[in-house]
Amino acid sequence: MYKKALMDAGLTHKQSAVYLASLQLGPSKVPEIAREAEMKRTTVYGIVDELAALGLMQQSYKGKRKLYKAEDPSVILDMLEDKKKRVSEIVPELSEMFITHNARPKVTFFEGREGVKKIYDDALDCKSKEIKEVVRVRQHNEVVGDAFIKEFIKKRIARGIVARNLHPKSGDLYTAERGMESPVLKRYVRYLPPNVFYAAMIMIYDHKVAMISSKAENFGFIIESKEFSNTLSAYFDFMWGLGSREPDLS
Repeated sequence: MYKKALMDAGLTHKQSAVYLASLQLGPSKVPEIAREAEMKRTTVYGIVDELAALGLMQQSYKGKRKLYKAEDPSVILDMLEDKKKRVSEIVPELSEMFITHNARPKVTFFEGREGVKKIYDDALDCKSKEIKEVVRVRQHNEVVGDAFIKEFIKKRIARGIVARNLHPKSGDLYTAERGMESPVLKRYVRYLPPNVFYAAMIMIYDHKVAMISSKAENFGFIIESKEFSNTLSAYFDFMWGLGSREPDLS
């Protein structure tokens, strides 16, 4: 059972056997570890060096005797965490490569309030940690309810996702919680003329574009397409540059 768990953590069969033998013996010479592990002494010499390189074994001297002992097993958890961190750092680039050569454009439709909520759930899984939003707040609230939106914002913040929002310059809702820029809420805002806002919300994230209609039409969809999302993202950035930093509250 222990050997299998160690192998699941990334050790080879022989490394697991030697590590367990060393744990059971305490500080020992290689021949003693080899006997406990039921392996050839010449093989174990190489394996203890491998384990030492992984930080799972250390050597010491008692007089002229060279001894080896296993490190605290908690080191394995640190080793796994380090591996996870290193892999997570390259996943976005690997995903980009996968999407470029494998993913086909796809459109998924959602109907009704409960269906539209699934679009928000999908956005919370965005790998880019940024959502670009074109949103009319009052209509936005009407579609899925203010309580749901507040909970969505909390989850977005908890996951470290930044929102860049384009809002109508006038005629909408403007509070510290909604419609206004707030670094605390990881939300940054620019304001545009109201006549460019029709849908309740458009979200751009990863290689996806999601649109949520007003309550009158009560539907939404997600388009998965690198070309389409890049195009809409470029339009968003252009409009962001044209937007003002303050709404017209007069």
